Amino acid sequence: MIRKTRLFTPGPTPLLPAAQFAMAAADIHHRTPEFRALFTKVLSQLKDFVGTSNDVILLSSSGSGAMEAAVSNLTSPGDRVLVVTAGKFGERWVGLAKAFGCHADVVSAPYGQTVSLDAVKAALKPDTTAVFVQATESSTGVRHDVKGIAELLKAEKSEAVLIVDAITGLGTTHLDMDAWGVDVLIGGSQKAVMMPPGLSYLAVSQRAWDRMETSKNPGVIVKGLKSKFAAIVTDGQGEMKGSLFRIAHIGFFDYLDTIAIIGALEQVAVAAKLPVPGLEFGKGLIAAQKVFAERVK
Repeated sequence: MIRKTRLFTPGPTPLLPAAQFAMAAADIHHRTPEFRALFTKVLSQLKDFVGTSNDVILLSSSGSGAMEAAVSNLTSPGDRVLVVTAGKFGERWVGLAKAFGCHADVVSAPYGQTVSLDAVKAALKPDTTAVFVQATESSTGVRHDVKGIAELLKAEKSEAVLIVDAITGLGTTHLDMDAWGVDVLIGGSQKAVMMPPGLSYLAVSQRAWDRMETSKNPGVIVKGLKSKFAAIVTDGQGEMKGSLFRIAHIGFFDYLDTIAIIGALEQVAVAAKLPVPGLEFGKGLIAAQKVFAERVK
C-alpha cells in the first residue's frame, strides 16, 4: 500500500507547488543581470507581503539567525532591554540578549498565556533601549498584543526600538508595521510562505537603521580590525557569539605579530567607545610586554 507522507508541523510546512517547481528549474548565476533582476523583484514583493514601505533585507539563515542579527546590530553590551516571553521562542530572545551582554528585563507568562500590557508598562524603564517580542508564540499558539505594545511605547515616549519576531505571524496574523511603529519585523521562509527552511527576512525602519550606527557589540571590533588594518579575527561561537572575539595563537606568529594585533585592537576599541572599564591606549600593550619580558629571559 502506498502511503503519502503528510507534514503537519508548524514549520517546515508543506511546500507550495510553485516553490517546488522553481527549485527544479535550472540554476541562475548569482552575478548576472538575470539574478539581480530576480533578487530585486523578490525584495519588492517581500515589501508587499510584509505590507511596509521600509527596507526589507533577505538573509541566508534560519529565523533564529535573523533574531540574532537584530540583537547584535541594535544593542551594545550593558544595554537594558525588555523581553516579552511566554514560550520557547520568547526564551530564545532572552538567551540572545544575554549572549550579547545586554541586561534583560524579562516579562513572562506561563505557557499558553500572554503578557498583559500593564506588566509590560511596569517593566519598561527610561533607559530601555529595545523591546523584543513574538507576534505569535508558535510553541504555544498564543498571540501577543504587538499593536498595544507599540502604542504603549509611544505613550510612554520611550526611545526603545520594537523588534517583533513574526516568523509565524507573517501571513497568518494582521500586522501593520508602518502604522503601528514596529522597527524590525522578522519573517522566515518555512512558515506561511510555504518554502523550505533556510531563508529569513527583516523589514527595517529608518529608526532601526539609525540605531545600528550606535551599536557597540563586539562584532564592531571584528569589522573594524579588518577594515582599518586588514587584520582578520573571528567571532565567538555558540552562546558566546557576539560576546567575544578570538585571536589565533597556534600559527606562524611571533612577538611582533602579537604586539601589532593588540595595538590595532586598542585603536578600534577606543574609537568605537566600547563600554569596557579602564579602556585606554597602551594598557593591553604594556600587559603583553610585561608577560613577554617575564617569560623570555
